Amino acid sequence: MPQLTTADIITDPESYARTRPELRSRLIPLRAQRRVRVGDLITIEFENLDTLRYQVQEMVYVERLSSDAEVAHEVAAYSRMLPTSHELSATLFIELSSSVSAKDELARLDGLQNAVTLEIGDQVVRAVELPGLDEVEDAAGGPLATVSVHMLRFPLDDAARDAFRDPEVPVELAVDHPAYSASTPITGETRRSLIADLMLDR
Repeated sequence: MPQLTTADIITDPESYARTRPELRSRLIPLRAQRRVRVGDLITIEFENLDTLRYQVQEMVYVERLSSDAEVAHEVAAYSRMLPTSHELSATLFIELSSSVSAKDELARLDGLQNAVTLEIGDQVVRAVELPGLDEVEDAAGGPLATVSVHMLRFPLDDAARDAFRDPEVPVELAVDHPAYSASTPITGETRRSLIADLMLDR
């Protein structure tokens, strides 16, 4: 199966700049198709090989990374987000208002990244947070602090996977936190795109 590798990434800024407009025109609608808004503050964008390759490429371009070690580090970080036949992956964005203190808002939403679920018919799949390569648990061994961006995975057993792939079974993406509760159905092109992820032999 296709994997994300350093060979996929253009490290010469001038070369990438020439192809960037075409790539952006293709990836922007793809990312929009895989994006689900849950309430007023939360957006969750489901990832696949194309979206992850684009994110690495943009990181390398913007940060002007060129060494093999730097590029390999980014590829390793994002490769962990590739979906599989039994896992969907997503990036959660907490969209903070400019009118409130980011520190206060994140404190209010503490632990929100652990309150995200996929409701697939009568089955509930809880998201698992994926820490960054350089992140560790706090000194007490507790969960990572709540920040504005989190990487999540949704592990599915055979029954949940089969139900998700059945268009007749309703699916909702939900957040159930003491300070924030919302849900959104996953339908149409978004659902079809995610079903394709679960067809992968990875």
